[in-house]
Amino acid sequence: MAILSQLFWGVTVGALSSAFSLLAKGVMVLAGLGGAGWWSLRQRRRRKDAEED
Repeated sequence: MAILSQLFWGVTVGALSSAFSLLAKGVMVLAGLGGAGWWSLRQRRRRKDAEED
């Protein structure tokens, strides 16, 4: 019985850590894409302002 309990907790903790890892990677990817988009928009605005002057 103790072995089954340990197995259950091991699987549960493994699943939770895997899910958290997946979510963390997703957040990092979204933050990276958002940062790249923001940087691109900033560069485009700087170029546009430089052309107007």
